[in-house]
Amino acid sequence: MDITKDHVAIVTGGASGLGSATVATLRDAGARVVIFDMNAEMGEQHAKATGASFMRVDVSNADEVAKSIEQVVADHGTLHIAVNCAGIGPAAKT
Repeated sequence: MDITKDHVAIVTGGASGLGSATVATLRDAGARVVIFDMNAEMGEQHAKATGASFMRVDVSNADEVAKSIEQVVADHGTLHIAVNCAGIGPAAKT
């Protein structure tokens, strides 16, 4: 059963790391993916490589996130999947 085919997904932090892998996996499964990331250069490159879309979004800004989600829905239709892979905060030793 292909539950993600043609579903709309947002992946925050989708330009690199775990988010990048999530974008690729969802695209391979047939989802229409929009990458939300602060890094426009890497986001555009990954979107082009995977067939996803890219929006520069600061996910620490609630108003910006809300407006960006509204734009995704206007452009792509109902949002079905949201995956948060954005790493926010100062680097610290753990």
